[in-house]
Amino acid sequence: MSKLKVIQVGTGGFGTSWIEILDNFNEIELVAVVDVNLENLENAKGIIKNNSVEYFNDHLEAFSKINADIAVIITPPQTHKKLALDALAHDLNVFLEKPIAQTFEDAKDLLEKSKQHKKFIMISQNYRWRPEIEAVRKAVEKELIGKVEYVEWNFRRATKFGGWRDQYNEILIEDMSIHHFDLMRHILGVEPTTVFAKSMKPSWSWFNGNGTASVIMKFEDIFINYFGSWVTRGKETSWNGEFKLVGEKGVIELNDDCPTVTFENGSSEKIEVEDMQYEDRNYSIYEMVSAIKQGRKPATDLSDNINSFAIVGAALESIKQAKEINVQELIK
Repeated sequence: MSKLKVIQVGTGGFGTSWIEILDNFNEIELVAVVDVNLENLENAKGIIKNNSVEYFNDHLEAFSKINADIAVIITPPQTHKKLALDALAHDLNVFLEKPIAQTFEDAKDLLEKSKQHKKFIMISQNYRWRPEIEAVRKAVEKELIGKVEYVEWNFRRATKFGGWRDQYNEILIEDMSIHHFDLMRHILGVEPTTVFAKSMKPSWSWFNGNGTASVIMKFEDIFINYFGSWVTRGKETSWNGEFKLVGEKGVIELNDDCPTVTFENGSSEKIEVEDMQYEDRNYSIYEMVSAIKQGRKPATDLSDNINSFAIVGAALESIKQAKEINVQELIK
């Protein structure tokens, strides 16, 4: 099969780094980019090496005029549902930056309406595709510490983005924690059942909404205690966060992206981290390409990844209602 042709929608901010990834990916041909902001388009022209790429202000015009296989959507979450449905309507597979949509209701609606189309929607969950995460996942799968019974997960960073993120009511939960919730599903191999969450806005926070939260979860019979802050003081964690997966035979830990295991007898060792052909966002697009070429759904297809976003939806409902939320009932 020849290179798959891609239209990228959204070239500002995070979109510029996606342009570089797509423009250099050997199984992809970037054929068009779209942005409502002319300055963003001009910036894209300075990055893209391929002189045959076409530029548009209107995504519908691009979808109609350009022959392509994939629409890569890198825009604010409130635009995701419409852009994804318009792409499907033009017979394009959709590669969508997380989160799926601005609200869980929009995500459910997108899932239902996407079933009317032949092509699929993949969510980019790039944190899955990191060597240290794959090493931990394999260790859990091999039951290196027996069955995982509880998890402690912490995320602490102080990052000033500006722009649309500053306007969210629950910015940590709505925009960042989805990565960690998705990693929990990916690593543990089980689905979420209940969520209880509380959040707050520290006095020094630069976000308009709550940048700090605590979430207690059950994934079937696994107990998880998650704490995150995007306005931390002191030592920061990596973007993965740091965590302990605790089982009968010991504990698997990730600190500074270095996975280790400590057994019940007190002996400790590093978990071997193997090189990957593709990592992070490069693996995300590789998975998209592979799924199309193999005629299958990708690992993070919308129909599966809705379960990760459901944790976000449940956490927001829990904060709002001040009670524990059944995740599976929310998905129905």
